[in-house]
Amino acid sequence: MKNVVLILIMFCSLLLLTPFLWNRAFPHGAISAATEYSVPENFRLALTENGEIIEIVEISRVDYLIGCLYAQIPPGYSLETLNAQAVAAHTYALRIALNNKNSPQYTLNGKSADISDNSVTCQPFFTQEKAREYYGEEYNLYYDKIRQAAEYGAARVILYGAEPIYSVYHSVSAGATNTARYIWDVDFPYLKSVPSDWDREFIHFISTNEFTTNEVRKLLLSYDPNIIMPLDYALWFSEYAADPSGYVMAVSARNQTLSGGDLWRLLNLRSAAFVIEYTGSVFTATTKGHGHGVGLSQFGADYMAQRGYTAEEILNYYYTDVVIVPC
Repeated sequence: MKNVVLILIMFCSLLLLTPFLWNRAFPHGAISAATEYSVPENFRLALTENGEIIEIVEISRVDYLIGCLYAQIPPGYSLETLNAQAVAAHTYALRIALNNKNSPQYTLNGKSADISDNSVTCQPFFTQEKAREYYGEEYNLYYDKIRQAAEYGAARVILYGAEPIYSVYHSVSAGATNTARYIWDVDFPYLKSVPSDWDREFIHFISTNEFTTNEVRKLLLSYDPNIIMPLDYALWFSEYAADPSGYVMAVSARNQTLSGGDLWRLLNLRSAAFVIEYTGSVFTATTKGHGHGVGLSQFGADYMAQRGYTAEEILNYYYTDVVIVPC
């Protein structure tokens, strides 16, 4: 049990880093209006180092999903949870591959890839070497379950309007999931807020971060060099607009209004559900949940799985009005 908790903590730290690298635009590839998709036998995967493509390899969809699961979700979660995550990761890869068919973004020496291991523009993926390095002896402990889930995921895709969806996911919601609009300024009918009250049982559901005034000043000026900051620090973040779960829609910083997603990324916060207060010497950010909050809540999915819900039922709960079909 101790090892499972440790891996959960390590994993949350890893996944938390992913969204903060995304810029203000929607990060998941160019939004395509294509209506036809295909399921390849293998993916062409761009491997990167420091954001640069170093190699393009061919990998089976099952092996790709094995690498995704090791990188994306605590392997100690139940099999049905891993099944749901595998379908989400598979669908997401197919969505990005469809986008790249129309507008290639992963090329090297005249060769193009469908997807990438770059979590900024695609999704987290571990090579076998990296997974073994990260998990140590735990790698073999979870391999059979991970492979079973990968095989399940590779046989299914989530569709909305006959297209693979942007099946985004996060660690823990703020008691309900978020909407894409608050984070990336785009809207999708299947990425709507749904209740996930059981996420409040997460051991680190509420957390705090402290920032000096100089740290906040530098970050705000990096966002907009013309931003005006009053002498009274308590007025730097004066007006909040948040939904009932606490996800921030907009924050006024004197002469500039930042979206909740922008400020969440700028300050590298644990969650997009936050409140920032000046406490006399530092700024304190109090957050709920873990991650951007959009789409599948992994902790919430595991709560449901432990109570008998299937992977398909979990996916249909967190993604609105979708269909899950074999492929």
